[in-house]
Amino acid sequence: MEEVVLWVVLGAIAIAAAVFVAWVVLALVVRIFAWVLVLWAVTFGLGIAAGFLIGVVIPPGVLRGKATNKPKIVTPDDVVAGKVLGKAPRGPARNFGWDRAWPVYNPHQARHDANAVIARARAVVPAPFHWLFKQDLASVLAAVLFPPLLGFAIGAWISVLGWYCVMGVVGGAVYLGQQVAIAGYRSYDSLTRRRRKAILRCAQCYRTTFVPSYRCAGTTCTTVHHDVRPGPLGIVRRRCGCGTSIPATVGAAARHLATVCPFCLNDVPTGSGTRRVLPLPVIGSTGAGKTQFLSSGAVALRTKVLQLSGSLEPLSPVAESFLTDAAANLSARLHMAPTAWKNRPEGVPLLLTRGGRELELQLMDAAGEAFADWERARDLGYIDTADVLIFILDPLALPPVTDLLRVENKTGVVPIAMGDQESSYAAVVDRLRAEEVRIDAKRLAVVVTKVDVLRTLSQTEAFDPADGETIRLWLRANGADGFVRRIAQDFKNVSFFAVDSFGPRESFDPLHPLHVFDWAITTTDRRLSVLPPPAAVLPA
Repeated sequence: MEEVVLWVVLGAIAIAAAVFVAWVVLALVVRIFAWVLVLWAVTFGLGIAAGFLIGVVIPPGVLRGKATNKPKIVTPDDVVAGKVLGKAPRGPARNFGWDRAWPVYNPHQARHDANAVIARARAVVPAPFHWLFKQDLASVLAAVLFPPLLGFAIGAWISVLGWYCVMGVVGGAVYLGQQVAIAGYRSYDSLTRRRRKAILRCAQCYRTTFVPSYRCAGTTCTTVHHDVRPGPLGIVRRRCGCGTSIPATVGAAARHLATVCPFCLNDVPTGSGTRRVLPLPVIGSTGAGKTQFLSSGAVALRTKVLQLSGSLEPLSPVAESFLTDAAANLSARLHMAPTAWKNRPEGVPLLLTRGGRELELQLMDAAGEAFADWERARDLGYIDTADVLIFILDPLALPPVTDLLRVENKTGVVPIAMGDQESSYAAVVDRLRAEEVRIDAKRLAVVVTKVDVLRTLSQTEAFDPADGETIRLWLRANGADGFVRRIAQDFKNVSFFAVDSFGPRESFDPLHPLHVFDWAITTTDRRLSVLPPPAAVLPA
């Protein structure tokens, strides 16, 4: 019995000792595990902090080009190839494609920079894990290192993705602001020019446009920028592919760059496209006096504008030569040489400036041979878009007047227009009708020339050169009745003038060609008129 009790006691002691040992071991394990948990928590937090800092460093490193993951650089060649902004722009430059220029940073380059940052994060964050699993380490050490590495990855991605999201939001806001700025700045530039009725009229190819092209200002660059308006290639300024910075509006570009016609790619006068243009095309037979009329009128206009503290300046070498020759011939009382026939004669651009206003006059003088038939007149495309037409009519070529010249033996005094003058008129007007050009919207000036010779004929009826109605009636009474009636049917707004383009006359003389020029100018802007109203020049 005593032995049984002894074994029971010993068993109880053994169990108690085992429980105690187990409890101590368990407590020790729990204590160790607690320290491990603390260690994991601390190292996990430190890993997050380290990863967060790495995530802060990655973006600037990539953007500065210091990282191995380089962002793709969007180049002007990519823009031209349609890889950035699409295949072709909308608007006037759609037939030319995108200009060779750098796109605005946001969003085009910013997108590639952001993608490079993400690519760098993908390369940096998994690297410690790759190192860990490649080493022959004990599982305990691996377990110890895993939490901080996991924290590092989480912290890095939180930082990088946070940067990515912030940049996305900021970039989106900036993009919206850019679109508002582009629309506002472009509208301001366009409305300013439309208010002035500004347009580019090429004096060489006769085409018109509201959006000129410009040559790059770079000394060795040959790029022609076909649409410099605010857009994805620049809002205030644009950077050409050669690195040269140029203005990003038509108004500013016209002041600093060489202007180019976008159709024929020839240089046009500086400032073209930012001011109103008044083409003055003259129509008439060979020898009718077209060149003499334009020369006399242009020289007189320049003199008169200077008296009014304004200016009339040539805008091209052709215009400068024209004014020089005209002034010299008129001063020496010599007739101007007939205009040589060309399929597409170049216009004479002159800049009229007065009282802070500008108007570009384009004198369009074609040889009489150009009005021989439809086919030749078809090349004179400037007539289609001109608001004013000037028909030069030689009264000496009218049959009754020609007979008087023979009777009074004055046929050799001046050259007489050759051919049928009405046919010259018809070559233009009938073509315009056939091509459905609105003739009724144009103004026509019928200018009777060589009145100085006409007045020497003793048997001709007199007319008042200041009264267009008397000129019209005189034409009807002297062999041009049908012609005058046809003109009235073709045009709703017709004015008749009589001029002496050779003799010296005062500007207020109604026979002075300056009156026709002033009439044409006032159809565009009355404030640029250089002559007083008729009542103001009548004698007291």
